[in-house]
Amino acid sequence: MALSLHPARLLARLPQLFVAEPDIPPLHLSLAGFQYHRAEGIWPFLRPGLELRLRREPWNRHDPLAVAVYYRREKLGYLPRTDNAAVARWLDQGRTLRASIAGLAEGGYSRGRVQLRVQLTHGAPVLS
Repeated sequence: MALSLHPARLLARLPQLFVAEPDIPPLHLSLAGFQYHRAEGIWPFLRPGLELRLRREPWNRHDPLAVAVYYRREKLGYLPRTDNAAVARWLDQGRTLRASIAGLAEGGYSRGRVQLRVQLTHGAPVLS
């Protein structure tokens, strides 16, 4: 039997070509470097549940797997170097991720003050 390249037949087979991914539980991470990126000026605007944006920084001289965390246009810091490999790989693959603030702790601008929730979504890859 010959393989048909007709677009309608290819589209009909599309669901068979992809295997559903297992659900991956969300990652809960502490924001690193918060004290170095306008922490005091941004703090009053942060709250649990606030959506954040993740951006890869492969040119980062301290960590080639660096993933920066942004609120609007302001860099809040980074995912911890010890826990960023999977997220960096997903972003490099164009996967869709949702990041939000899971919790805030009062006190100085130390590591662990901002807790993040990062979830891999099952949407189509984002091509940018």
